[in-house]
Amino acid sequence: MNYSTDEANGVKSFTRPRYFYGQLLDVRHFESEQNYFRRKLHLLNQIVSGFGVVCGLDVKPGPDDHSVIVEPGVALDKCGREIVVPCRSKKVPIESMPPVPPQTPKPTDPRQYEQSGDHCDDDTWVHLVICYSECQTDPEPTFSGGCDSQSNGCSHGAVREMYELKIVPGRVPPIIVDCTIPNLIKGNKVDYCALAQWVSEPCDQFNDCCITLANVRRPPSDGVLDQNDIDICVRPIVFSLDLLWELVLGLTHETSSRRSAKG
Repeated sequence: MNYSTDEANGVKSFTRPRYFYGQLLDVRHFESEQNYFRRKLHLLNQIVSGFGVVCGLDVKPGPDDHSVIVEPGVALDKCGREIVVPCRSKKVPIESMPPVPPQTPKPTDPRQYEQSGDHCDDDTWVHLVICYSECQTDPEPTFSGGCDSQSNGCSHGAVREMYELKIVPGRVPPIIVDCTIPNLIKGNKVDYCALAQWVSEPCDQFNDCCITLANVRRPPSDGVLDQNDIDICVRPIVFSLDLLWELVLGLTHETSSRRSAKG
């Protein structure tokens, strides 16, 4: 049976090179082999590991009080690609707002805006996203091509995987921590059929592969941006095995404490 691309859910089959003695190898063959392994790794990252911050990438105020910087770290974007920030990023400017009328005091914790109602004022907020990018580097001399070649005798010999930081208007909503699988727990048992039905849904596809790092409250023109204006609680995270183990320990200890209190 032959399998082809399923356009409904975006899942694609894989093709790898088949080498044989006497085969004339060129750039196409080597690129095909690289793409085969890269696509498989990205697929596993995307549908098994998930997307979000793996470690690091904390967002802090920049040195000029009207910008932010990102600390070193690692993330997986929504397309399964690895984003590595090897050192502290350059400052990302945050546009100022006009002075805020002093009717109400400014909350010290950005999450307090959820109760105050100011979360509807998206003009006050922006959010910082990180995106995968790459560029060609390491130019080398080429020894092929005719007189009409546009290479000028050089071609890039490597692709450097990089990242890009962007400021997007508005703020992203909080991460939903409620279970999205209906009727998963019945009594003290897991409904396996509910799990099977949830897994059988089409694979998630994303038009934008970037990852949100933080909501940032824009400072007034006569003010400065401080740590209280940065909310990283809206960033998605990758639930590694270590993190899942910590969650299990936390839930276990919480359950034991409640049983002890009842006893």
